[in-house]
Amino acid sequence: MNYQIHHPCHINVLPVEILSYIFTLATHDSLSTGNDYKRRYEVPFSSESVTMPTVLASVHRHWRNIALSTSTLWSSLVMSLGQVVRVKVGPDADDERAYTTFLDVQRLAAHIARSRNSSLDILIDTRDPEWDFEDDGEECSTHNATCFPYATFIPQILDLLFPQMYRWRSLTILSDTWAPLRVALERLSVPTLTKGPGAPRLETLMLMQCNEFLGHLDTFSPRTQQMFDGIPFTALMGAPHHDLPAQSHPLPKLRNISLVGVHLNWTHFSHHTLGAALNQPLSRVSSCIQSLELSHHCREVRPTFDEFTGILKACPLLRKLVIMVSGPRFDEGIQCSDFPVSLPLLEDIHLGYTDVEDAVMLLSHIHAPNLAMLYIEDANHIASPDDEDSGPLLTYLATGLLDFCDVSTELGSNHGPYSYYSATSKDPVARTIKPPFPQLERLSFNSLIACMIPFSLLMTAIPKLRHLSLCRTPNALAALLPIQMPFADACTRNIPCRGLESIEIFCAEEQTKHVLDFVLREREQSGAPRVRNIDIHLEVCSADVSEEIGEYQVVEDDAIGNQTRYGEWMTDEGDPFAPGGIFNDPDFDDAYYLLS
Repeated sequence: MNYQIHHPCHINVLPVEILSYIFTLATHDSLSTGNDYKRRYEVPFSSESVTMPTVLASVHRHWRNIALSTSTLWSSLVMSLGQVVRVKVGPDADDERAYTTFLDVQRLAAHIARSRNSSLDILIDTRDPEWDFEDDGEECSTHNATCFPYATFIPQILDLLFPQMYRWRSLTILSDTWAPLRVALERLSVPTLTKGPGAPRLETLMLMQCNEFLGHLDTFSPRTQQMFDGIPFTALMGAPHHDLPAQSHPLPKLRNISLVGVHLNWTHFSHHTLGAALNQPLSRVSSCIQSLELSHHCREVRPTFDEFTGILKACPLLRKLVIMVSGPRFDEGIQCSDFPVSLPLLEDIHLGYTDVEDAVMLLSHIHAPNLAMLYIEDANHIASPDDEDSGPLLTYLATGLLDFCDVSTELGSNHGPYSYYSATSKDPVARTIKPPFPQLERLSFNSLIACMIPFSLLMTAIPKLRHLSLCRTPNALAALLPIQMPFADACTRNIPCRGLESIEIFCAEEQTKHVLDFVLREREQSGAPRVRNIDIHLEVCSADVSEEIGEYQVVEDDAIGNQTRYGEWMTDEGDPFAPGGIFNDPDFDDAYYLLS
């Protein structure tokens, strides 16, 4: 007689607590965007995570019991166009009036019930894959479901969520157009709709109109729905704003705010949503915003200079600031202030600009002595006929003086590293030059166009730099070359960013590899430590990485001693990297001779 012995699955013999923790990790796996250049519309959690608890609970009874008893598995709530159901109610299939739409909230209700008292992360995603980049807000009423099928459902969704507001941990609303966001903003700003403490657990608030073209416009569209003028987010505060004590924080755990393509009454925003920290000594501020993003606002709806300054002053503990095609309007008469806003804890700035003068003015009004990470992008539209000269911005980052930004940086002019070093050594005013961010350790440039001299000034002014990331930014690599200092020994050359540990290059052209190899060799010969981590992403359209391109064979990156190896030259001529060699760039050669 044969007996078949059934051995239990190894995972099922784990203690319930460990298996529950494994389920939690599988459900709430953190998102990773890889790099700064791919960071777009990052949300607190993945929308796919909402289906994972149901999948786990469907395996067998044991897993289902564990899943249902683990309330944190069900704490991610997602509503999207997938829950909008369109059904036929009339006989004529060609008549739009024969169809009706309704919102399927069955899954939302189940997650609310099963999450019990756990903190909730909420994502309302109204983006339409078939959207044609037209905003029909002027022609379409928000009550016309056939014209815009989602705006009418926003109040229904929020009414279901309002009774659980005391459990909200994050709220993210995404849309292609303005109408759903305006409806949501109005609903979130009516204090009489909610009772109780409001949203005391709320940590993250993100409202995003996912259209990067908005910031390139001068006027807002649609005109009929231009401004929401009320006090924003009063429903989250749990009581009308006039009932709050003067020094209380209406949202005590709120740390992250992102407003992308969403504009408010900026004065009300700084005084009421952020106002608990206004006019208080830093030592008395126990909690306030630590991460703030204002992005993709057309010029008409951007905050004024005073409004923007008020917003920053309301965030004295700010650690990260993202300004992408937004920021203050620098109207005529705005001058550089002798008293910039002090943000001593600010560590990370992401700045995308369309006007370099506005970018310089913005940075000149921020005092962040401990800034460690800086990302700068020329965000001008790719179809823009002219390249924006980033030289003034680079010069300001190197010197901290706006006067130097007006100096010509042409290679044939009398200005450059020699005149700069001479000025700093002879002129008593120039000797006081101090870079605004001397503690920089990470620097990222995207699409910055300037001659090599401003880049060289900057690289010399940030000796603590450890990590450099470049995308479509020519001349920045050459600025890392050793520089012969005036009045110094002929054998002594200054090495910019001597402690550099990693270089990452995106959208690189083929010649970038040779420039990099030349720069690294010159630095090592001058005594600089080896740059250990190098990552190059070639912009190759038609050629495969294994094909022969130009005069050398392209091979995949091969880490040997933590140093990237490149293809070998297939020629019998001399050193191809030396000035005048096979890699013959006269402008590069002249610039290198000037600096060395």
